[in-house]
Amino acid sequence: MKILKLMKGIKKYLIAMIAFSILQVFCELYLPNIMSDIVDIGIANSNTSFIIKEVIYMFIITIIGLISNILLVHATSKFSNLYGYKIRDSLYKKINSFSKKEIDKFGASTLITRSTNNVSNITSTFSFGLRLIVFAPIMGIGAAIMGYTKASSLAPIVTIAVIILMLGLVLIFSLVFPKFEVLQQLLDKLNASTREILSGLRVIKAFNKQDYFKKRFNKVNEENRDLNIFLNKILYLVQPMMILIINISTIIIVYVSTLYIEKGTLEIGSMIAFIQYMGIILTSFLIILVIILNIPRVIVSFKRINEILNVEVTIENKGTIKLHSLESIEFKNVYFRYENAKKDMLKNINFKILKGERVGIIGSSGSGKTTIVNLLLRHIDVTSGEILINGIDIKDYDIESLRNIFAYTPQKTLLFKGSIRENLLFDAKYNVDKLNSAMETAEIKDFIDNNKEGYNYIVEQSAVNLSGGQKQRMSIARALLSGGECLLFDDSFSSVDYITDKRIRDAINKNYKDKMVILITQRVGTIKNSDKIIVIDKGAVESIGNYDELSKTSKVFKEFIDSQKKEV
Repeated sequence: MKILKLMKGIKKYLIAMIAFSILQVFCELYLPNIMSDIVDIGIANSNTSFIIKEVIYMFIITIIGLISNILLVHATSKFSNLYGYKIRDSLYKKINSFSKKEIDKFGASTLITRSTNNVSNITSTFSFGLRLIVFAPIMGIGAAIMGYTKASSLAPIVTIAVIILMLGLVLIFSLVFPKFEVLQQLLDKLNASTREILSGLRVIKAFNKQDYFKKRFNKVNEENRDLNIFLNKILYLVQPMMILIINISTIIIVYVSTLYIEKGTLEIGSMIAFIQYMGIILTSFLIILVIILNIPRVIVSFKRINEILNVEVTIENKGTIKLHSLESIEFKNVYFRYENAKKDMLKNINFKILKGERVGIIGSSGSGKTTIVNLLLRHIDVTSGEILINGIDIKDYDIESLRNIFAYTPQKTLLFKGSIRENLLFDAKYNVDKLNSAMETAEIKDFIDNNKEGYNYIVEQSAVNLSGGQKQRMSIARALLSGGECLLFDDSFSSVDYITDKRIRDAINKNYKDKMVILITQRVGTIKNSDKIIVIDKGAVESIGNYDELSKTSKVFKEFIDSQKKEV
């Protein structure tokens, strides 16, 4: 398992844990032996000096045990937290390498759960469980040896108690084991339901569907509650069962010991020591089996995280060519089909765009426009055919340099919580003049000028404190500041009015003459003055030409013009 390989470099803490566990066990087991000698030798013979000497030994051993326990906890904490850090780091890097295909396969909700809850399950179990699972076996074996040397005749009582305890815990284990996988799946569903409600809160309120979504959420929430209650009811039987077995065993040992003491074959101190060792033995078995009960939760978490780490990413960065400049983009006989789809999304796409050209791509919803963008950015790869940049297959380029060549504005505007400056620059260094120029081009500079906080204005989560048009214009400004040689706008003017749309495009044409511009839209007015317009219909190129040519020859384009006469 790849997740186990992440322990490399932190195994030294495991070695330290074992060493300090052995030292602590020695201290814990030696104390009842000293107590036995105090009773049988010191008190029985009224030997005060012997008692004082043994008490001093007990104090020293207690201090050593305390120090070893502190060091043991420290080593365990370092191991569990460093391991959790390495798992989260690996998950973050792996998920960031995912293509659209892998993201869609798992879904955002389960990826969040696996990166948070599942990692927490592992680190929390390791933080206490790993220390105990090293400590408990050594303690149990040591107590059994010491107890047997003190009173071998009482050993069968402890053996029977251990067998009864194990049978009870195995029964409990068999009841809860299958439920932990179900619990994680319910947590995914709860997470997904919560995300859905929060992201669609305005729509829910607009249609007055609060009760409907409340019932949906309650159903998942109740399933999660009922399963947790069931698991807790079963698991909480462990402690009372343990106390019952220890108390009954103690009564039996005391009763049997009186018979041996009367015969003179057993001393009182040995009986006291044996009772203490019995408690240690049973507690050690309990600790081991309780940890075993938590193992299903950890196994499920290991399995779910390992599924992510073992995913073979479909878009691998195997290209070695660094892309520094952009001269042309060409689609040659490109076909693309989504996984498990019956039909191709794109069929025989052919077109070429040269540096400095203004190109519009128009088509109805679902025609494949955004799929073309995803292919260009290598979020997905072609099923057949090839995409050439500067005459070289796109797969031969280093992905980072490929994506840096595009200044991309996505169809769905996404701004992050933080200041406007942070959203625009992503920590890059730009002078104020360049920043102001991009904001003026995107027709959003007036918002900054009229706001006392300026670029320090805080954008809330999901940009709820900005209008749709402001978010789109902010996204356009961010793309302009990225420095890419191809300005790629995926339906990025849909939330701005037609006049603002035209002003932005005029400013781009004026200030970015040397760049390639690709405008993807459903608005004819947005691409009317483009050098070339590509009409996409049902995943295929219906026609290519300028506005005047297509308005006469393209049936699909004429339909767009007729439906938008006023705006055009």
